[in-house]
Amino acid sequence: MQQLKRLVSIAAVVVLVICFYAFFLSNEVFEGKFKNDAIGWYFLGKGIFCSLSLYLSVCMLDALSHRK
Repeated sequence: MQQLKRLVSIAAVVVLVICFYAFFLSNEVFEGKFKNDAIGWYFLGKGIFCSLSLYLSVCMLDALSHRK
C-alpha cells in the first residue's frame, strides 16, 4: 500500500505541475505579461481538484485497509 500511496502522490504532483504550466502558458506569464484568460483558470482549478482528489482517494484507501 505504501508503494501505491507514493505512486499516486507523485502522479498528483505531476498533474498539478502540468496544470500550473498550462495556466501560466495560457495567461502569457512566460512572455512577461498577464492576460486574464478563462481557460487558464479552468486548467488551474481542474489541476487542483484532480490532484487533491487523487491524493485523498489513496488516503481513504489506506485508512480502509488499516481498518480491516
